Amino acid sequence: MHKVIQLISNLLYNKIMPPFMKVHVHYMNLMKNQIIQKFQSLETLKEKAKLKKKKTHFSNHLIEKLHSMGSKFLA
Repeated sequence: MHKVIQLISNLLYNKIMPPFMKVHVHYMNLMKNQIIQKFQSLETLKEKAKLKKKKTHFSNHLIEKLHSMGSKFLA
């Protein structure tokens, strides 16, 4: 069913729409794709920042543990 609607839409797009509108629609689709790609890269950066924050928290906790263990051995 979806393919039928898509074929009808393509047919109407090619027959009825004037050329300048086709260019406009194509441009809008390109812009939409660029926005989606930028949003996906932003999400990727957010995930990387979360992982880095977790690693930093873990390493800080590990350093504190090692310092406390070291102070026990020095005393």
